[in-house]
Amino acid sequence: MFSPEKFSLLLRDLQQLDRTVGRSDAGATQGATILSAVLEHTPFEFGAIYLRDSRDPVLRLAARHGQDHFPESLSNECPAHVMLHDFDAEAASLSLFAREFDPPAHALIPLRRAREEYGVLALRLPQGLGAKDLDTHLLEALSSYITTIVINQRLASDMRDGDFQLKFRLWELEALYDIGLSIASTLDLDQLADEILVRTISLLNARRAALFLRKDGRFVLHSSFGEVRSTFLDEELDPSSSRRLFEEASPLQMGSGADCVFPDCESFVALPIRSNTEVIGVLAAADREQRDGGVGAFEQNDVRLLSLFANQVAIALENARLHREALEKQSMERELELAATIQRDILPRSVPAVEGFELSSFSRPAKQLGGDYHTFFDQQGALSICVADVSGKSVPAAVLVSALHAALQLLFDEGRDLGEIATELNKHIHRWSSENKFITLILATVDRELGALRYVNAGHNPGYVIGPDGLHKLHSHGLPIGIMPNSIYKAQTRSFAPGSLMLIYSDGITEAENLADEEFGYDALEQILTTRRSESCNSIRDAIAAAIDEFTLGAPQYDDQTMVLLRLKSE
Repeated sequence: MFSPEKFSLLLRDLQQLDRTVGRSDAGATQGATILSAVLEHTPFEFGAIYLRDSRDPVLRLAARHGQDHFPESLSNECPAHVMLHDFDAEAASLSLFAREFDPPAHALIPLRRAREEYGVLALRLPQGLGAKDLDTHLLEALSSYITTIVINQRLASDMRDGDFQLKFRLWELEALYDIGLSIASTLDLDQLADEILVRTISLLNARRAALFLRKDGRFVLHSSFGEVRSTFLDEELDPSSSRRLFEEASPLQMGSGADCVFPDCESFVALPIRSNTEVIGVLAAADREQRDGGVGAFEQNDVRLLSLFANQVAIALENARLHREALEKQSMERELELAATIQRDILPRSVPAVEGFELSSFSRPAKQLGGDYHTFFDQQGALSICVADVSGKSVPAAVLVSALHAALQLLFDEGRDLGEIATELNKHIHRWSSENKFITLILATVDRELGALRYVNAGHNPGYVIGPDGLHKLHSHGLPIGIMPNSIYKAQTRSFAPGSLMLIYSDGITEAENLADEEFGYDALEQILTTRRSESCNSIRDAIAAAIDEFTLGAPQYDDQTMVLLRLKSE
């Protein structure tokens, strides 16, 4: 068919082509060069080369030469050997391949390695040359050599693509790293949301984007670029109950039309934003712009990129949340400190020095703001004391303490009797406090000249009086202040001889608990009073406080602790 010299020149040219691996494409340029070398050194006049893409089973036309009709693709499976239309049926190495070519007199040389097909070399037979004139061994050798070149070129192309993809992935990671730093430094939630949407649109080349955040079990729209269908997503979008947005197999939904969160969108993608424990939001984008200005579908690489970005968004949102909570905590602490300062100004800084009386007090709140209250009123020969315990703790209790303090000052300045003071105080507190707020208190007045004690106990724990006739309790004889609007309180009277001692206190004293959840109790308090009755008020106060501290050692203080001791001095 052709001389060894010609075949040697053909191999030389093909070798030169093989050396260009890595510098040429595996498509049209490669096919045209192979075809040119074959036609130059063989008797074939015209020809074409078909190559198969690794992702496409169809043989596509890579190059052609001559006036023959060569189809753009070959759909038939490539035969195992050389193919010829005007084949003599006795030649077992050839087979028919007729309907793709016109005129049909072509040799079809398969390019294959093992069981994988790479292409077909189609050559027009010269006039007068038939199948019997073909040297099938040389053609098979030619097929093997060309197949090697195709494989090498394809491997080189794959290496170039892999290198490009690697560099592209590195660029993506660097871009995501820079974006992560940018959004992580934004701690204001509204600014962060806008930054997230801008980055989403930039990364995906999308026209619209929206950020939904979980609130009260629903995904509520926080910010968007472009109109959305609703300000919240359906409960069906919850990943625990539906597959509309969050498929079991994949955490994202891609689609268009009615399923889109944007009206009239042609394509969209939605991705959950996951913290360590739950889905905290949804990031959605729509209408991916193409280079020609149109809109195309989102690709899997867009999904991967958005998924990586969503991880950074989750961290940034969590940082913003923690920052917001820290600011709120700081604000609350400042408010608590201000309220505590006001409350400290309300409580007496020290006991008053009143002629004929010995006084001592103790106050230890369980928290920064306490619900216990005590005060003194010097009324020309009579000394009045109030110890109160407001329901609740912290700011609400402190507000009620302030109201109690203001009302008491006004009522005592009017010179009213203790019963009238308690009755008016009850009306005032009931009118202005919430329904579940109340105050237990003891109001006590000791008249030095009369040697008498008048008191009102409104739901408070019993006070103690130790006189010449022993220890007596000042029991409650009325409801706590603020429970019933029409409650009427009457003062009780008993003797209070010189030398007598009175203790009134809050329930934080007797109900102080140790690590075994046992209470300090009334018995321990009464024992200290009876055994130390002759000591000074300060000494008795310190003994009670020390006994409580020893009893509760290591246990937290759950309630405010307040006590006031008063002794009527002997003449």
